[in-house]
Amino acid sequence: MENNQIAWVTGASGFVGRAICEHLEACGYTVVGTGSELSVCEPERLESFAEEVMPGLVVNCAGIRREAAGLSNRVKAYEVNALGARNMALVANTIGATVVQVSSDDVYSSRLDEPVNEFDNPHPDTPYGKSKRAGETMVRNTTPNHLIVRSSWLYNIRGRSMKDVLSAAREGRRIEARTDQFAAPTSLATYVDFIVRAVKHGVNGTFHIATKGRASRYDFAAKMLELTGFDPSDVLVPTSDPKTAENVVLESMMLEMAGIELPTWEEDLRAYLAAEGLLAAGK
Repeated sequence: MENNQIAWVTGASGFVGRAICEHLEACGYTVVGTGSELSVCEPERLESFAEEVMPGLVVNCAGIRREAAGLSNRVKAYEVNALGARNMALVANTIGATVVQVSSDDVYSSRLDEPVNEFDNPHPDTPYGKSKRAGETMVRNTTPNHLIVRSSWLYNIRGRSMKDVLSAAREGRRIEARTDQFAAPTSLATYVDFIVRAVKHGVNGTFHIATKGRASRYDFAAKMLELTGFDPSDVLVPTSDPKTAENVVLESMMLEMAGIELPTWEEDLRAYLAAEGLLAAGK
């Protein structure tokens, strides 16, 4: 098999990494997934592994998560999210592979007055966001053959944003949902599909992969319950906290300029639930 059909995915056991592996395999790639057994902070081991596998595509999903990247752990966050991203870009550049760097809307401030597109300058206000921003910069400065993808709330049925709410509804419990945290919810199916299509077309640069529109966590949960046949008012308890309120809505301007239209978040959610066999009759 030619190396352009071999994909190496780091962080392969994570929420995003697992979905990317599954989708790449469905698209005909031979996928080699690695996790904690091969740290992105060990450049010599990474290079040896890459030269053995010789992938044409390197997808870096490895990283310190947002909730684990506080002030007390910021050195580790930069080591993994910034230097680790640079190491993966170096390896990809050495073997002539494309590197996909999974990034986040956390590279922007958590409280924005309007949607942001790829031409707006990031200004992160958390240690996690700063480390992800540094990782993006290092990837850009290391290899021209890169695809940096930012997203908002990614979901699938295995993730907490869906699983916890649906479990509460089925068990007759109530669950809290924030009314003051806003973004553009996007299914992992839509997100990963774009990444694969972009790689196949040789697209480089920085892209936002986010649905159209804006929803609070309450809005998203309520719509999901409605589409799956539950009454949101029986399940959801609206909550808010000014200290942790968020408003980060990504606008996918680069995709629009390329003539690619992403669905609204409601359309995307309905299509995902239908594909999973969770859409209620008549919805």
